[in-house]
Amino acid sequence: MSKHDTKLETEEANRMWASASFVGVLIIIGLPLWWKTTEVYRVALPYDKINAFDTDSHYITTELTVLANDDETAQEVARQIERAFRESDVIKLKIRKQVIPSKLQHLLDSVADEQEALEDIGAAFDIKKHNTFYVVQRKPLYQDVWVGNERVAFFRDVKACSTIIQALEKWIYEPSVLIGARSEVADAARQIRFPSGPGYHVVLSVVHPNPQQMKVNFNPRDAIEDYIGSFVDELSDLHNFTLKSQWLHLLDFDFEATEVRAAGAAAWAVRRARLPLLLTRLEGRAATHVSEWPTLNLALYVAPCHRAPLVLHDENEISPPVQAFMSPKWGGVVFGNPTPEECQERVYTPPVNLIMGTFLSQLRKLLGITDKAALARARLAAARRVAPRGWERDALLRLRALQQLASAETSLKSLAKLLGEISNIVINDEVGASINLAVSSIHLATEHMERGDLLEAHRFSQQAFLAAETAFMEPSLLALLYFPDDQKYAIYIPLFLPIMFPVVLSLKNLLLWFRGKPVHKEKTD
Repeated sequence: MSKHDTKLETEEANRMWASASFVGVLIIIGLPLWWKTTEVYRVALPYDKINAFDTDSHYITTELTVLANDDETAQEVARQIERAFRESDVIKLKIRKQVIPSKLQHLLDSVADEQEALEDIGAAFDIKKHNTFYVVQRKPLYQDVWVGNERVAFFRDVKACSTIIQALEKWIYEPSVLIGARSEVADAARQIRFPSGPGYHVVLSVVHPNPQQMKVNFNPRDAIEDYIGSFVDELSDLHNFTLKSQWLHLLDFDFEATEVRAAGAAAWAVRRARLPLLLTRLEGRAATHVSEWPTLNLALYVAPCHRAPLVLHDENEISPPVQAFMSPKWGGVVFGNPTPEECQERVYTPPVNLIMGTFLSQLRKLLGITDKAALARARLAAARRVAPRGWERDALLRLRALQQLASAETSLKSLAKLLGEISNIVINDEVGASINLAVSSIHLATEHMERGDLLEAHRFSQQAFLAAETAFMEPSLLALLYFPDDQKYAIYIPLFLPIMFPVVLSLKNLLLWFRGKPVHKEKTD
């Protein structure tokens, strides 16, 4: 072999090794580095646990104690109650039976007032404990069943079993409402009550269209503290409440009222179909959108004297004496109608008890306490205080726990589905921490509900709800939605394509050279 051929082979080898080095650097280092730097950052998420959620399987265990004068009555009452709730998949009763001690039995049969008998039961048993209820036999009753404000119901004898079951289903436990809380279908109660949240603002607004013509002798701050404050203080286990009051002057509204006769006197009738326009005016002036917490609006609208009294009517039917209406998930409005004497004296003093009692009735519905329909042979004791009844607080805890748990699971499922369908959504550490916290809280809330620990179940369900909402509404999830994969390739291909052409063309020569075949033919004469 001549020196010229040897030199050509050496040059060719150097050129091939240079090409191989370039291809190696590009493929082994460049391509993985590009792939790594352009990938979407995603924290590992528990998709299997999220997909395994079954909202319809959640239930709450609650304790029920039957106290009777003899063991036979206790056994029969407990058996019938257990049979009535056996098919319920949302309420599981843990029933205990006990014979009333002779001393306590004598006290219950000797006192004439149910409230005194209730105090005797409270001295012997812990009726303040959450998620418990006592069904107690007491023979001197005017009706079959009497349900008090605490977690106690009295019944007369075994014949009252059917009435006891009705009271438990319609008043105490309300399984139909709980089923609606854990489902995505909005029933009548769900359409009215406010959505779940850590807290609410309660704002009492006094709307006075003509302050120059009449003085209103009313202190909204004291009224909301005395009535609403006493009510929401008993619900501190569920939500945080802030109470506010304000005056809205010169907010006039054309009710398009027509003069009618109501209860033998002249009145001005307002069509209910026009009332949503009033809410729009109030919403624009109330200035309640200052926090991410929902606002419960309570408005007292003082009717002008030339349009007093204002009454509401549907077609030809005049509404009851209390002129008020409620808007679901917004609040309630009460019309303050001054009397002719007050209009003459130009000083209006609203009936505080009547107005605030109406507001409390509206507030109960907005928070989730349903109205209790009358039952034959059963009596529901009138509320002695502004605060909700003890078993109503338990019902709210059960309702909110199931609703928050269902909402958290729905949000996580929707988010997991979205992340699976759109690959370029970033999942940073904060989103991953919120999702993992929500998943763990859901499992803890489920365990506490099944054990009957209602307060802890509600606490963990609220924690799961807030964490799931935080993850679902995280702004960083939208960071790369405007930069899909096709745009990424459209940007990088023009950059890499000119480089890849010579690399691809040199691969053929490299393969030939590595196989020992000549990569070119020398020119010959």
